[in-house]
Amino acid sequence: MLEERIFLKSDIEKTFENYEFPGLKKSLEMKHEDIVKKITDSGLRGRGGAGFPTGKKWEFALAQKNNVKFLICNADEGEPGTFKDRYLLENMPFKVLEGIIIAAYSVKANFGYIYIRGEYSKAIDIFEKTIKEAYHRGLLGKNILGSDFNFELRLIKGAGAYVCGDETSLINSIEGKRGFSRIKPPYPVQKGLYDKPTVVNNVETLATAAEIMKYEDNIFAKLGTEKSRGTKLVSISGDVKLPGIYEIEFGSGTIKDIIELAGGTKDELNFVVPGGLATSILKYDEIDVPYTYEDLEIAGSSVGSGGMVVVSKKHDLVDILLNVSDFFVKETCGTCFPCREGNRNIKEILLELKKKGYKEEYKKIIGELREAILLAARCGFGQSSVNFIYSVLDKFFYEEVR
Repeated sequence: MLEERIFLKSDIEKTFENYEFPGLKKSLEMKHEDIVKKITDSGLRGRGGAGFPTGKKWEFALAQKNNVKFLICNADEGEPGTFKDRYLLENMPFKVLEGIIIAAYSVKANFGYIYIRGEYSKAIDIFEKTIKEAYHRGLLGKNILGSDFNFELRLIKGAGAYVCGDETSLINSIEGKRGFSRIKPPYPVQKGLYDKPTVVNNVETLATAAEIMKYEDNIFAKLGTEKSRGTKLVSISGDVKLPGIYEIEFGSGTIKDIIELAGGTKDELNFVVPGGLATSILKYDEIDVPYTYEDLEIAGSSVGSGGMVVVSKKHDLVDILLNVSDFFVKETCGTCFPCREGNRNIKEILLELKKKGYKEEYKKIIGELREAILLAARCGFGQSSVNFIYSVLDKFFYEEVR
């Protein structure tokens, strides 16, 4: 039976009194390039959803010749079914803070922000106190821990916009603008916050980086598979008996094994959303796929943000589709015409489906809209907004309705 592989969760609920910031202390004695190399060699990929190699992003940022750089911790976490960042902020704020400072030092950024989802009032309260205490203890501000590194950190409360999980939309929000995505290139590491080189990393990414730097040996690189290194925090919710946060070593088990780790399903399984509503579903007979980036990609889905939603057959499929469609209609920032109008049209089609029953042309039209949005949307949120709906229609919706 699959068991949790504890790597990141090793310092749960520690306080300033018993947390020694070992990764930061080691990092401050290293060259910037050596830190970046260790993170690159670890194989750590961004845990926010895109899965971009963290070391590569830091390498690009370090190479930028600018006296002012920014480091942003993305704690907006608006992806439905995902709550692992909230868990880290509430239970391991010092590990998150440590990762932020390490990342800033590695790319030579002297200014930073942590952008926390506004609904996370408990996490905001905890991290505000953490920042205040960090300044008091010399972990933030001038000459951190007696070094020549200076770093200022501020907390920003998000206003509930899903699209601000996209790094360029988040940057606009911090600047006081509406949360619209930006055209790329230039990328944030080249021209980000206030037109300065900016690194944006997810909460879990930064906490993991802090744990990696804690050890002389690169333990993280020895976990997982060749293409999916380390462990991943998985938020499991829906129709399982033991919903919660589970730390899974990549390749150690299948989606089915992870569901069993969470106590199994309450009722007969219908489908699983592996990585949040931006990912395509896996049917009840497709869950033997190993939990890795590469295997889920072959299966037509992805790890995404790690928000695994388990759905049983007791729920009405049409109502689920309408609920998801309504979410994306409301959360599109409206910048890209195909995303804005495409998602509205999809909702109208689904309303027709609800009234008149399924027609094959509905799937065809939604498939065409999906392609248009994928090609034209600026950000990953728009590009993935139809994945869930289309995958339900494509995989088994026809047989369920007919």
